[in-house]
Amino acid sequence: MIFTEYDKLQEIIVGDSYLPGDLDNFLPQPCLKKFNLILEETKQDLDALAKFFIDSNIKVLRPTVLRYDTPVIIGDLKISVPMCPIVPRDQYFVMDNTFSQTYTSYSDRYLDVLCYKQIFNYFAEQNYQIHCQPTPQLRNITAEESWFISDKIYKDTYKEQLLWHTATMYKLGDSIIVNSAGPGTQLGYEWIKKIYASYKFIPNLPKNIFKNYGHIDHGFFMLDDDTVVHCGLKWVPTILQDKKLIDISQYVSEVYIDNYVKDYVSTDGKYSELWLEKYLSNWRGYNQEVCFDLNVVVLDSKNVLFGRHIPELFKYLKTLGIECHMVNQRHQVYWEGGIHCFTLDTKRKGTKRQIV
Repeated sequence: MIFTEYDKLQEIIVGDSYLPGDLDNFLPQPCLKKFNLILEETKQDLDALAKFFIDSNIKVLRPTVLRYDTPVIIGDLKISVPMCPIVPRDQYFVMDNTFSQTYTSYSDRYLDVLCYKQIFNYFAEQNYQIHCQPTPQLRNITAEESWFISDKIYKDTYKEQLLWHTATMYKLGDSIIVNSAGPGTQLGYEWIKKIYASYKFIPNLPKNIFKNYGHIDHGFFMLDDDTVVHCGLKWVPTILQDKKLIDISQYVSEVYIDNYVKDYVSTDGKYSELWLEKYLSNWRGYNQEVCFDLNVVVLDSKNVLFGRHIPELFKYLKTLGIECHMVNQRHQVYWEGGIHCFTLDTKRKGTKRQIV
């Protein structure tokens, strides 16, 4: 069972990566050296992350990495480079004993669900309810159409499809705080609400930096029912602003995304030679795209796992009785997710209760 993002962690899914060479048939020769370096370091970091949890007596589930010899063609959709199952947080959600799977606009993640067959079976054997979103009809999109650059992909192009990013939702006892405007379509939002109809959906009001749109798992995290750690009040959902607030903004850098977007849209997307060059030159190790510093996994009320070392922050939190742990994730920006995105906590010790 799981009802929050911070009760004592007992079980977690950790994403996985291709190995160097797995995509050599898919990319132009000039890209291979750069991309295989990213794959090598990503695989090392994810395996180290899984080992950390195992060593902490937390059960770890891993998706199966499916390897392809050629691009996959499904009707009019050509998946030129199928993505590895690295970010379970974006398309899967577990609350109580209900496991749900969704689709997003990313065509390279269209086959992601196939990597979770064994995990679905594992939960089915425990009598979990499992809900899979109807398969959408997608097309390949340009870099400019990426959801974090424009919401038109969901508001216009795919408005008749059921699509939803589960990283828009934050578990909170008998409630779910949600960026109800997306990313995802209105139909996708209505679908996920029906799956978790016994929970109170609390829209994250468009008064803060999220503006009710985007992934909600960064900029703040909770330690217990009453305590929120944040990097500025603008990141904290309105419903949580009367909790005990711990502001650590002085220990993390300001968030700048404009130059990242400018670099990204000037290329042909994630797997292009030009983006790989720009990423490795300008953005490798960069953690401030969406405040990945607070894209963390809370192990329990006194232990938090980070994706990079932040000495002054760790020192400060220690004075508050909070132990900080770190497993370095060198390519958070490339995969558009931090250590919280690379995982999906599936069991925690707490109970269903009213928190807000």
